Amino acid sequence: MMKQHFIYTEARSGSNFLVDLFNQHPHLVNYGEVLGDWTKPHKIFRALTRRRPSKAYLNFIYSSRLFFYFSQLYYAYQNLLRHKPIQFKRYSQIRSVGVKDFHHTMLKYHLLDFFRDHPDLHIIYLYRENHLKQHISLELMRKTRIVSSEMTQDGKLVTQTRQSRIRVDLPEILEMLTNAEKEVMQQQEILSHVDTDHLLSISYEELFSSPESQAHFRQQAFEFLGVEAIPITSRQRKLSSDNLQDLVENYDELHQELTHTPYAKFLS
Repeated sequence: MMKQHFIYTEARSGSNFLVDLFNQHPHLVNYGEVLGDWTKPHKIFRALTRRRPSKAYLNFIYSSRLFFYFSQLYYAYQNLLRHKPIQFKRYSQIRSVGVKDFHHTMLKYHLLDFFRDHPDLHIIYLYRENHLKQHISLELMRKTRIVSSEMTQDGKLVTQTRQSRIRVDLPEILEMLTNAEKEVMQQQEILSHVDTDHLLSISYEELFSSPESQAHFRQQAFEFLGVEAIPITSRQRKLSSDNLQDLVENYDELHQELTHTPYAKFLS
């Protein structure tokens, strides 16, 4: 029986890395984001139905062979345009099919009880411990309009950009960190009702700590989804430094603002 999986995460937490890893495996498919209003599945659904994404919409994506083959044709065409290898999979090959999406997007469309209603769903909870660096990374993405870079087979980056810096608004940062902690508590409450056999938690910081750690989590994730743990390397690469002093123009002000708060731990 084909397993269904869901990468449950937030922006700038490494989910593109996992999606690319899964899609390189011959027995896995992950469609990526399908709930955001900028995604093609969402746009098509809204154009045809004039309705917001729902549980029925997600169920269709998980179960539809038509959607599966449409996505395979679409990505094959995209790879053809980019002069990249075309990997067209058959439905009968697939052992697990999934999507990824963000907590705040599921909240927006009232889908946070989707996990409760689908107890057989295999959930990969990919989270980032350092909410400050996550926020800075998100702001840099908005500034550069670059989501990720990709390594080609000859070892070159498809997207290359110079290091950018931003100036942070200190009151905004404090509000963001407070809200981020509340969201984590909400996520953990939701996941507390998931069977432990159907939940795999992965920390961004641990995942990207070393090549050995990436290999460990790759094997763990493949075994979790019931496929052979073959040595695949994700083509997605980080775009920016993790050193806040390299990224924040007013770092000294930020450091002073957070030093005597519970959020000082995020400065390291």
